Amino acid sequence: MRNSAKILFVLGIFLVTCVLVTGCTNNSSTAGTTTTTTAVTTSTTAGPLYAAGDIVKSSSASAGTAWLILSYDSAADTYTRAFVYQNSDGTWGYRVNSNTETTARTSVEKMYTVKVTQVSVSAIPVKTPTVSTTVVATATTTSSSTTATATTTIAGKPSFKDMIPDEGNAGSSVAITDLVGSNFQSGATVQLAHSGSTSINATSVAWVSSSHMTCTFTIPSDSAAGSWDIIITNPDGQSTTYSGYFNVHRSTSDATTTTTTSASSGAIGITSVTPSPNANGMGWTTWTGVLTIATSTTLQQGSGLTVTLTNTVTGATMSVYNPQLNDSRTSIMNAGFTSVPSGTYNVKVTSNDGSTGSLSNGFIVS
Repeated sequence: MRNSAKILFVLGIFLVTCVLVTGCTNNSSTAGTTTTTTAVTTSTTAGPLYAAGDIVKSSSASAGTAWLILSYDSAADTYTRAFVYQNSDGTWGYRVNSNTETTARTSVEKMYTVKVTQVSVSAIPVKTPTVSTTVVATATTTSSSTTATATTTIAGKPSFKDMIPDEGNAGSSVAITDLVGSNFQSGATVQLAHSGSTSINATSVAWVSSSHMTCTFTIPSDSAAGSWDIIITNPDGQSTTYSGYFNVHRSTSDATTTTTTSASSGAIGITSVTPSPNANGMGWTTWTGVLTIATSTTLQQGSGLTVTLTNTVTGATMSVYNPQLNDSRTSIMNAGFTSVPSGTYNVKVTSNDGSTGSLSNGFIVS
């Protein structure tokens, strides 16, 4: 029994010693471990060329107007911008309304390659142009005791270049946010004219400068659909007529409307508009994708090539500039739009030579 007790006692001491030695070994191993950190390299891509406050324009744009970059959305890769005018002292600038456009970054940077200057966005005011009043031209006469000379200054004839927007529905009011031309005088009148129809006189005609005006057309519900002429008349009686530029569409609610699209009008024939992904019947509130637009007209690639969507109800517009053409130049490929609200849109193509074509109700987001 005594021998057994001795043996058990020795075994107990041996076990305790082993445990202590093992613990020391483990602690020593932990203390000697080195943690290795692997550096992660994140690849970056080139950021936007422009920032909020940059004033940009195309190399061929006329003096006095440009685009103000309001913001950049990195998630959508889009710029929000607004039309801006130059002050009379040459500084930039001011806006005539609060309208903005959101456009893909790549489109803006391809179209507007000239950075004019950089300003504070908050420093650019929105000025409501003074509504024109009738001005009567009078002759200025100077006299002396020996001579009397009557002088009359005659301004140049007005000309027309562009109008935004350039279409509207019968039975709606269309606010023209920019009417572009030259030799405009304060007090000028603006009309739409169509063969066999009563002319539509613009209201709230506001003179911004000799090359820019704004106005509003209230289009009667029984107005003829199709292309209308634009007539601009200065107070001195000189006028200009630009034929077939403004398109009037019949409302989709009219009982006579049986299809969602109508024939293409204008110098450029649009034969089809295909969205990818399909926007019609998907139940979306907004759509982001590309449009492929087939034309019966051969187009030219260049900075003036533009695809514009105009909401038939609100008149809101979205544009993509200089989209790529296919090899035959009879199809616009991948005109990319971002966050297009649900609704029916007229599709317009403008070539770099100034010719246009429209497809009424050509695109639907539903």
